[in-house]
Amino acid sequence: MIDRRLAGVFFLLVANIDSVVASQVENVRLLERFYHWQNKNLTESSLPPAGTLYLTPTHLIFVNPAEKRETWVLLSHIGTVERSSILPAGCPLVIRCKTFLSLVFIISKDRDCHEVYSALLRIAQPSTFEELYCFSYNPGEGNFERSAGWNTFDIQFEYQRIGVPNRHWTLTKMNQNYDICDSYPQYLYVPTCASQKVLLGSAGFRSRGRLPVLSYLHPSTNAAICRCSQPLSGFSARCEEDEQMLACILRATPSSRTVWIIDTRPRLNAMANRATGKGYETEQNYVGMKVQFFSIENIHVMRSALNKLVEVSDLKAGSDDLNVPSHSIFLDGLQATGWLKHIRAILDASVFVAEKIVEGDSVVVHCSDGWDRTSQTCALACLLLDPYYRTIHGFMALIEKDWLSFGHKFSERAGHLRPFYTGGGNSPAVTPSSAVSMVMDTTREQSPVFTQFLDCVWQLLVQKPYAFQFNERFLLVLHDHLYSCQFGTLIGNNEKERKELRLEERTYSLWGFMKRHLTEYINPLYDAERCRNMDILVPDIAPQQLRLWVMMYNRFEEGIHPREPLLSALTILKDHSSSLEDHLQLLEKIGGADVFPMGFHEEAFDRVYQPAVRCGTVSEYGYFGARYCSAAVEVRWSQDLGYRHTRPPLR
Repeated sequence: MIDRRLAGVFFLLVANIDSVVASQVENVRLLERFYHWQNKNLTESSLPPAGTLYLTPTHLIFVNPAEKRETWVLLSHIGTVERSSILPAGCPLVIRCKTFLSLVFIISKDRDCHEVYSALLRIAQPSTFEELYCFSYNPGEGNFERSAGWNTFDIQFEYQRIGVPNRHWTLTKMNQNYDICDSYPQYLYVPTCASQKVLLGSAGFRSRGRLPVLSYLHPSTNAAICRCSQPLSGFSARCEEDEQMLACILRATPSSRTVWIIDTRPRLNAMANRATGKGYETEQNYVGMKVQFFSIENIHVMRSALNKLVEVSDLKAGSDDLNVPSHSIFLDGLQATGWLKHIRAILDASVFVAEKIVEGDSVVVHCSDGWDRTSQTCALACLLLDPYYRTIHGFMALIEKDWLSFGHKFSERAGHLRPFYTGGGNSPAVTPSSAVSMVMDTTREQSPVFTQFLDCVWQLLVQKPYAFQFNERFLLVLHDHLYSCQFGTLIGNNEKERKELRLEERTYSLWGFMKRHLTEYINPLYDAERCRNMDILVPDIAPQQLRLWVMMYNRFEEGIHPREPLLSALTILKDHSSSLEDHLQLLEKIGGADVFPMGFHEEAFDRVYQPAVRCGTVSEYGYFGARYCSAAVEVRWSQDLGYRHTRPPLR
């Protein structure tokens, strides 16, 4: 089975990776995540059946013939690879993925284990963009065109949707060649009253030239969300043009007397940056401004918190001679990670921004460089304010606007490349002994910034499910493809870099792929009419209301998830109900009033649909009684009529 499919792929490996000696390894065992592989008393008889480990240019594949099971791991998903001390049963190879999948392979021969370990360290993280999976990925004929999805979004059209340009805000092409700021988009929207001198002066006074520009304009209050980076103020430096720039933002909001400067950093961190010539705004220098700090930590703290969260999720249990983590140990470990505290801090800042916009005050959001915490806060505030961004298409547009075009460093934060990549030329030779230190260097710029954003969106989705057109699966697919490098959409660190790589010409779009699977992402509880009548979506960010996203961080653990998630069951029931209604309409069209007695539709509904609703429990009946419905009536559609065949699966 596996040999026929991959025989032609194995030999391609040698052409791509010189250090790989063997493309497949026999007598390998895959342990469950919670299996105590550290137990020195493990013997071959106590381990699961042996299988074969295959290494291809794109995947690590384990085949277990005894259990008829295959495990596929995308190489770009691999985060860390570790070799542990040799056991009597073999040499453990521990692989942890960026998607929170953890695998432990017991390889019988130490030499084979070393070869696989060295190869994975070399090939899991390429040294140039051209080596990424997206540049060789081919979905095959009949799937979707390379151009699909790339032309879906136009940032200028998105600004037109929110009413820009207008008499207060205008488009400037000063950055058309990325001369002012290479991490900003080509086209920026700024206050009409801001002169070219003011724009250039403000850019020169802001870190990396990221001057205050428009991100979102509220259609009712005309209050604006602007974004930028920290000022280069040091202990006493001032810039007249930068002060005038913020005054222009105030004048562009006639109904407001105040502009809130939202510094997402902890105050102590901002004060410490003054020693390096950077810092924050003072209300004495910026007339009509109020400064508000929020305690969103930097990328290094967030990376450390995620590592601790993975460790807590990876607590081992099951062996009598080893400590079994209790409920209190897990909860204490979760609290020590600080993860939910960080999620709450991000939501707190975003809610504050959204509330000020509804009140009619404009805000200027920044962190240090303006591409991490600023993107999180601005995007979440837009999500709370605009129901369009809570649709599937709108959420994609939000990522394009506040993440891609404004220069969130996706490739650096996700660790797509080795750290010594400089943008061109030949990379230095890599040896297995140097690979470990390179992995350590890479993590310095890695951080789960986008993962935290998706976590915050999930918190909102759980609290207000009626407000989102998309479901949890939609967020998980986005997260997985951030690291898969299968599509070019989330590759690169800014708009300029993506254009230089010609991603639209050479790779496939993630949006094109996801649009082919829209039905999988639909939330059955979505109420569009209710959302249109809401000024703002206000979540409850009390600590007891925030949850650990189990389907993200513990997704691959067997036995802790419900057999049928509630929203999935509801989606199936809704689809089944729609099919029954289609069937009744078809019967009416074919038979007419003379064939079927009065009340037929009501009788059919009572006989089939109502018992399903009355069932009410997933665990006993499955799919909210869809099993019951299938026993009562089996809906089969003729292909000639063009209807779908929808019969819920039976357990």
